[in-house]
Amino acid sequence: MARILIVEDDASSMDLALRIVRLARHEPITTMDGETAFAVAQAVHPQLILLDLHIPRLDGYAFARAVRRETWGKDLRIVAVSASATPPDRDRAIASGCDGFLAKPYYPEQLRAVIDQYLPAHAKRTQKDR
Repeated sequence: MARILIVEDDASSMDLALRIVRLARHEPITTMDGETAFAVAQAVHPQLILLDLHIPRLDGYAFARAVRRETWGKDLRIVAVSASATPPDRDRAIASGCDGFLAKPYYPEQLRAVIDQYLPAHAKRTQKDR
């Protein structure tokens, strides 16, 4: 079981991500703004962050840059999950420090595939348990 930090300010998007993370047998941790997310990430060192780019109090781009400046955040996996999904938006997210990008709206299988991609050791253990 991995700790996955979900940073999302929309209640329905948060609920969907939360359900998918739980069904994937991971521990979800939720925050709704960038400043809180940074403090939580620093304290709990999640294995993966699912990051909305348009969040209050420190947007996703600034959040990713701030995490990458920290020793504990250099190897942390960050995936942007955003409705702003034009090629320039994706490029900006990657340039800011995100490892991947998932456009909203997404199907549950798509988020599950992202989780499995960025947490491969956890995905293999989960498949053995099925």
